[in-house]
Amino acid sequence: MAYQALYRKYRPVTFNEVVGQNVVKQTLLNTLKSGKVSHAYLFSGPRGTGKTTMAKLFAKAVNCSNPQEGNPCLECSQCLAASKRECPDIIEIDAASNNGVDEIRELRNKVSLVPTELKYKVYIIDEVHMLSIGAFNALLKTLEEPPSHVIFILATTDLHKVPITIVSRCQCFNFKRIDEKAIVNRLKEITSLEKIKIDEDVLVEIARYSDGGMRDALGLLDKLTSYSNNKITMNDMREVNGLMSFEEIDTFIQKVKEQDNEYVLEQLDKMYQNGKDLLRFVEDLMLHLRNQLVKKYIDHQNDIDTEFINQFVIALNQMLNELKESSNIKLLLEIKLLQFMNLKEQTKTSVNKEVEENKQKFDKKENPKEVEIEEKQSPIPESKSIGENQIPKEEAPEPIEENEPKIDIASQKRLRINNTFALADKKSLTELKNNWNKIMEYTLDRKIGAVACFLADATPVAASSKNVILAFQYDSLVERGDDMIEKIENTFKEIFDKDYKIVLLSVDQWKKEKENYIKNIKDHVEYKYQEEPDTFSESTIEPEKEMPTSDLMKEAIQLFGKNIVQMDE
Repeated sequence: MAYQALYRKYRPVTFNEVVGQNVVKQTLLNTLKSGKVSHAYLFSGPRGTGKTTMAKLFAKAVNCSNPQEGNPCLECSQCLAASKRECPDIIEIDAASNNGVDEIRELRNKVSLVPTELKYKVYIIDEVHMLSIGAFNALLKTLEEPPSHVIFILATTDLHKVPITIVSRCQCFNFKRIDEKAIVNRLKEITSLEKIKIDEDVLVEIARYSDGGMRDALGLLDKLTSYSNNKITMNDMREVNGLMSFEEIDTFIQKVKEQDNEYVLEQLDKMYQNGKDLLRFVEDLMLHLRNQLVKKYIDHQNDIDTEFINQFVIALNQMLNELKESSNIKLLLEIKLLQFMNLKEQTKTSVNKEVEENKQKFDKKENPKEVEIEEKQSPIPESKSIGENQIPKEEAPEPIEENEPKIDIASQKRLRINNTFALADKKSLTELKNNWNKIMEYTLDRKIGAVACFLADATPVAASSKNVILAFQYDSLVERGDDMIEKIENTFKEIFDKDYKIVLLSVDQWKKEKENYIKNIKDHVEYKYQEEPDTFSESTIEPEKEMPTSDLMKEAIQLFGKNIVQMDE
């Protein structure tokens, strides 16, 4: 007999053998015991968590002539017939390959036919979210009022893709990821039955790696048994799945902390050349850092740098989200790690330099001895005679002039947003986005590297020949950027060779500004460019209300799309 994969060989044959999903199991068992069987069920949840298995068990149990507390007896003629893959009354349909309207119409025509061997005809439609809109519409009425001898069981890993009209006609069950301890216990049972020698820490790692999916765990165990002829060890697990050892991960984290750029790049290249999963590596780094925090706060180990760990975890989480959408994972990971290691030092040096300069200015101005010397060296004014009827008046102190005029940031932003919208065009924005990767080339520059790293987290959202609006994910980054706006503009000139007046906004602020712009266009408001003054008062700059030209309307549509910008006639 041909070899059978472990996940098929040990597929549960009763509800009691299903690992996890206790709420779903208990509900279905109570349904079978009471005989309150619905006409349609919808099972949703991550892959490998038992949706199809539970559907097959339900199809067998609902047709069993001698059920045992809701479970199929596995001995009656109905159970034996349902166990056969060719049973004509239990129809499994793969919606991924049978997603057209014609297949569903054929199903609808056959629904009225009575079962040949069993009490109920059960349709199990796997990956139902893959059906086309026409197929869903063809299924809709039949699903709502099927014949009394028909039961539908729909399964999906993407519930949000199933139309609400389908969901509302079914009893819905949400399958959760299986607990790691439950997976380990099931793996122990199977390895004992199969007489597989394996270290327990490998079973724990398999459970973690499978991400709550029993099928993935059994599939990985199957692969490890094929790789290792003797006892399966953690080294086998790492070799098969391209993982790094805990010692290697710990060393890598330490090198990042020490800012060893050369080592980090060499290790990333080595992992890439050996075919290791870089996304999994980032996840392993985060898990390792999490374990260190546990040692700090649970085991009270005081030699752990929590500040570095917290910063690195936040950076890794941001990297992971971007890496999942990147076409070149290795390149982006290298850049992000270099930014993290070097930005901190550059920022620290810049801050220390600024603090030292301010301290020198303060000491020079406020040192009592220097003040005393200055007073002694200052010329004594000549005395003037005062007449008998003259009373000397105290002269009002002259106002102290500040070296740099204070700028009202809010008014400056208001004007620059107005000016950006007044002259914004799609060509300028597209050109800036296409050249945005130039910033990465300057991240290690000694003069502007810190600012370039900061700008790497920004997204250009509107631009003209004179102004640019940049959006950041977090408000804290905007506040930090506002304090060094001149450096940012100088860096822009260095990288893009253009003089821009720049305004920084958070993503939420940009959404509000865009909505306000669209509203103004609908209200016949035109944005006019205004020259920037040397100083800003607290007055708010507002666009003038005039009938917009057709060119303005076209520009708005180019910037934000025809579906968003619509004029009421």
